[in-house]
Amino acid sequence: MYSNPKIPEGINTSKEHPLKEFSTLLIGALILIAVVTFVLGFFGSYFAEKIPFSAEVKIASLYDAPGDMPKGANAQGKPAESNNPKKLKDYLQNLANKIAKAQNLPEEMKIIVHYVDGDTVNAFATLGGHLILYRGLLKKLPNENALTMLLGHEIAHVKYRHPIKSMGRGIAAGIAMAAITGSTHSNALGEAGLLTTLHYSRKMEQQSDEEAMKTLNTLYGHINGGAQLFKEFQKMRIEEDTGESPALFSSHPLDQQRIDNFERMATRSHWKTNGELTPLPDFFSVTH
Repeated sequence: MYSNPKIPEGINTSKEHPLKEFSTLLIGALILIAVVTFVLGFFGSYFAEKIPFSAEVKIASLYDAPGDMPKGANAQGKPAESNNPKKLKDYLQNLANKIAKAQNLPEEMKIIVHYVDGDTVNAFATLGGHLILYRGLLKKLPNENALTMLLGHEIAHVKYRHPIKSMGRGIAAGIAMAAITGSTHSNALGEAGLLTTLHYSRKMEQQSDEEAMKTLNTLYGHINGGAQLFKEFQKMRIEEDTGESPALFSSHPLDQQRIDNFERMATRSHWKTNGELTPLPDFFSVTH
């Protein structure tokens, strides 16, 4: 005859303390988030590089803001076309075109320079070949050679597709977080992608430094002026202790390793470190 046995007490109760179980689950979830974010970030960057540049230009156009300044650019100021001589804009664009040619950029990879009449000390490359230059930084440059080093660095970011690679990592990380946390805040994904376009890896910065040095040597026959740019950066780094830290250092961290690499590459390539410096044109003084 069948009888219903009595179920022992505590059979479905864990012997582990609830807080210990919670901690184990939390740590496991954090590890899962970190692993998924890393994997998606890596492949997001890999596949982003395969996107045609023409498609990147279209992506950039989705984020246009008034004044033809890309959103996410942290612009403080206004485009200078309306209240500065046309010569200045043409000069910057022509110099950028010359640098792009020296770097052998593909014909479809057009560089578009935006000069912003603001005190922000910064310059950076973003999606679609857009370069953002602020008066606050330009007025600190001592000569055209230093300006060429600066522009060469930013154009190299475009050449090596660093903006779209960084955007790919940011969006992948956002998707990973959304999938794990259940978030459906689409704006967060968009902002994640845009913000990372301003923060390149150490490897990307070094690659752009080296390309800029090659460009400087190609155009002038020496790399004098490149070192001056770094010296100006160092001076700004010292001065930041007495005021607001320049935005430049959030997008282009300056460290001794980058400076040492600059000197090593100059020695290894047997480039002249001394040479005649090209002054900036007279109308450039409108930025000062």
